[in-house]
Amino acid sequence: MSAQRDGHKSAASDAAGESPLPAAKSMPTGLENLRYAEDDGVGLLTIDRPAVYNAISLATMDELDRVLDWLENGSQAGALVVTGAGERVFVSGGDLKDFESLTTYDAAAAMSRRMQHLMARLSGLRIPVIGAINGDCLGGGCEFALATDIRIVSEGAHFGFKQVTLGITPAWGGRGRLVRLIGRSRTLMLLLSGDLIDATEARRIGLADRVTPAGEVLAAALELARSIARNPRGAVEAIKRTVNHDEAAGGEDAIEFEADVFARTWISEDHYEALAARKEKRAPKFRGR
Repeated sequence: MSAQRDGHKSAASDAAGESPLPAAKSMPTGLENLRYAEDDGVGLLTIDRPAVYNAISLATMDELDRVLDWLENGSQAGALVVTGAGERVFVSGGDLKDFESLTTYDAAAAMSRRMQHLMARLSGLRIPVIGAINGDCLGGGCEFALATDIRIVSEGAHFGFKQVTLGITPAWGGRGRLVRLIGRSRTLMLLLSGDLIDATEARRIGLADRVTPAGEVLAAALELARSIARNPRGAVEAIKRTVNHDEAAGGEDAIEFEADVFARTWISEDHYEALAARKEKRAPKFRGR
């Protein structure tokens, strides 16, 4: 897809008569962790860190903030596709090496709040967001996938909420989205076990919306995005707005709750033991604190 370089004015108002968007900003350039392009009325955002299995670092969050600014205030795309670089992994979660700098409760809670806000912005975009889940989603990668509206999944992909194995909790807003999507008991089963499920099982329980052969997921997602983008934008945005309204989350209170729970586990002895065991390639010895 070819990148569009020049900013432009947004539509004066949508079909529901909302106030005009702010003046358009320039499409973000100079990205190192992400790639973003627009073509044929569709935006394509790629998490591009294959050397670390597309893990999300603090710098990646900075770049995601810039891309979301463009999508909220300047882009004329009628749909967005989000995918990961390569065919093995969509997003492997947070970049644990980068997150070694999060050594206090406040730092851990701040990271959680920030990523929750970014995922809420992604989910809350006026246009539909389609996840082209090209490979495995692990930990926070599952939470990233859940922030998309529709998930088209490679038949070789797996989902696993691995946070519990590291002695921590989900931190990026995925817990609430998962409960709403698949129900309380299935959510607990996945979050408490950390078990992997394949694409077929993900489709059965509603975590995946469509499963495609390996290598075809991006084409399928782009085809769906283009078909959506060809529809009247006012109607598309109004439909998404009403659906989002029907399942509105708890706002700032929910964000603070999740950040608090996560930060407490992040600075726990068991979390540090899990990280040490991972580095030393041994079984962890948890002590319940």
